[in-house]
Amino acid sequence: VHAELKGLEKFAANGGWLAGDRISAADVAAYPFVEVLLRAAGKDAVKPLDLGFLPFAKTYPGIEAWRQRIQALPGYEKTYPPHWR
Repeated sequence: VHAELKGLEKFAANGGWLAGDRISAADVAAYPFVEVLLRAAGKDAVKPLDLGFLPFAKTYPGIEAWRQRIQALPGYEKTYPPHWR
């Protein structure tokens, strides 16, 4: 997973979107994967495994900035699963 995240980090670190200067299917497809990964990594049962994902903003700052860009999109809050809050 870290190898894939390092590849994603290269694209996300440019300050834009994964496949160009505007959001695309690449962003929409990759974003849920990252969110599920972070959700799982934050579970108490997983913390003793020290998987190396957290703190995510320090480990993958480009992906974290990309996540924040996605979360700032109009309508994002309406799409977030309520049972994940």
